[in-house]
Amino acid sequence: MLTVHIMAGSFLLLFGIGALSFTKGKLWHRWSGNLFFLAMIVMTVTAAFFNGGLTMSMLTFYYGVTAWAIVLRKEQSTGIFDVLAMCLILYVSLDLFYFVYTATELSNTFKTIFTIHASVALMAACLDLKMILGGGLSGKHRIARHTWRACFALLGAVMSFSANTSDRWPDFIDSNALIYLMIGVLFYWLIRVLFTGWHNRLKDTLGTSVLAKRLLVLKRTVKTS
Repeated sequence: MLTVHIMAGSFLLLFGIGALSFTKGKLWHRWSGNLFFLAMIVMTVTAAFFNGGLTMSMLTFYYGVTAWAIVLRKEQSTGIFDVLAMCLILYVSLDLFYFVYTATELSNTFKTIFTIHASVALMAACLDLKMILGGGLSGKHRIARHTWRACFALLGAVMSFSANTSDRWPDFIDSNALIYLMIGVLFYWLIRVLFTGWHNRLKDTLGTSVLAKRLLVLKRTVKTS
């Protein structure tokens, strides 16, 4: 089980880096994202069998699944899946807060880490509620939801990798360097999506792609037949 978990985590890191590197919306980005999602499912399921791994597995599972689902559905639409996802992440948040509050042998560093995870999870639940009450998301806010949740799922894998390899890093390199880099990437894409004209340029790029043109032709053919 541990071997499968490590292999899935390795593929998750590989495909996650690929999804970040390839042109957004293009075929390679979509393939990398789908394979990232599958690797994430295997990694979180296997991690749940380890001692104390269920809550953190559900946390990563939630971020990955909601990031993947938002780009599959139509804009301005919600469903029972979003309600269930909100309930799941609310439970995870409360469970993490309770764990931090009741833990007696947890170092201050790990208390801070788990508190941050719990706080972000609570924020995610609030954003889910806002989306459900608003009838869904569209435009740059839809892409932003996809972006930060996918990055957070990848951040969980990066944190696990850094923690389990910290004793193998050279002394002149901080073992948390990848974590800091991933956090920087997260904020970079959030700022780019929400506060620049990148989203409009993305729509123009998708409109000229071969894949988009073929899908448009297929849609017109179906309508006329």
